[in-house]
Amino acid sequence: MEIDRRSVERNGSRDGLLFYCVLLLTDYVCTILRGIKVSYPALKEEACYNCLRHGSYKVPLLATFYNEKERSFLPALKNGVSTAKILMNFKPTDQDIVVNADELKSFGSQLYQAAGVPQTDADAVAHLQVETDLHGIHSHGTRALAGYVRGILGGRINPTPNLTVVREGPAFGRVNGDRSLGHVAGKFSMELAIEKAKTAGIGAVGAYATNHFGAASATAMLALEHGMIGFSTSTSGPGVAPFGGKTRVVGNNPFSYAIPAKTEPPILLDMACGVSAWGRVGTRRLYGERLTTGWVLDEEGKETDDPNKAHVLLPMGGAKGYALALAVDALAGPLSGMIATVNQAGDVPLDKQGSGLFYYAINIDSFVPLDEFTEEIDREIHKLRSSPPADGFDQVYFPGELEAMKHAQWSQNGLPLHRDHLQGLADLAGELGVPVFWNG
Repeated sequence: MEIDRRSVERNGSRDGLLFYCVLLLTDYVCTILRGIKVSYPALKEEACYNCLRHGSYKVPLLATFYNEKERSFLPALKNGVSTAKILMNFKPTDQDIVVNADELKSFGSQLYQAAGVPQTDADAVAHLQVETDLHGIHSHGTRALAGYVRGILGGRINPTPNLTVVREGPAFGRVNGDRSLGHVAGKFSMELAIEKAKTAGIGAVGAYATNHFGAASATAMLALEHGMIGFSTSTSGPGVAPFGGKTRVVGNNPFSYAIPAKTEPPILLDMACGVSAWGRVGTRRLYGERLTTGWVLDEEGKETDDPNKAHVLLPMGGAKGYALALAVDALAGPLSGMIATVNQAGDVPLDKQGSGLFYYAINIDSFVPLDEFTEEIDREIHKLRSSPPADGFDQVYFPGELEAMKHAQWSQNGLPLHRDHLQGLADLAGELGVPVFWNG
């Protein structure tokens, strides 16, 4: 059975999955950083690398280790581990073409460079977008590349920005994005937050006058290799109805938490405040699939499952998603120097146009020893994974686990992308004189 987020959505349990993620993340930040053990009962038997290697631990686990050079997780199935539940069936459909991820990164960089982006920035943006594809978030990966490049060619996005820190203190900063690619300003801002957290324990940085930054997790994860918790969020154009309303007023603000574990993949939450991202509506449209009931309204304010009639997203969890959108929008919007999403109408000053971003990095070692923290996260993951699954589920997965599995499988076996996705990139490459590397 193919298990991915779409199958969870079809079962109508996406809100439950998202609130489960939020519950776990709140527990990590509010209790572990105070030096208190998490509230879930401890495992009677610990699962460590040696247990996996010698087959003494029987609960299916994915032994995953972080590769500093490649900035990715390289899994190794160990003896004694049931592979049936671990080797997920993330197979390409008959509408997909399988490509090599490294070649796609090089190709993406060439497209950006052809549009005038310096190689260092082009390499960085292409890397983040393909990593997003490898995690299965195609709507925010290279599918968006053509739109970004056309934004550069049309003058909306500045390919050679002068990023400047306009205000800062020991633990905070504010960055002028100079109409840059959102990934460029996002990477710059998160790296600044990380540097401040190294000495202050926490670093918070906002950026204004930039553009769409892709998947929120792409830059939140930059904190992981420094032994830190990363958080990212962004403003969004009005596209979601407020709770009780039926028009596009609220933003579908994305946000992400990335939390390091010791031998497991990181806890990774990447979500928007609507019941879905608009990009996922586009994915359903691309594959000819209907929408899950309760996702969208049409132009008349009535519910529809037709992705071609989708006009207004509904907030995730009703009043809760609506309130959450306003909260994170306050960080990436007014706090970072931008206009709140609900006020994005009429003439907007040049320095208030585009996207606002907000990041923070928490240096775990400033609160508790890093090993103590990551070992406790591993213990919690093992406990969650060993809990009995409900009817219709094969096992319990922690937030980000399926994405890590996709990343592992697709990095090794090739990345499946929809043929129309690749055709869009091929059309752009033809305009820019960049050779295409795939067949089909």
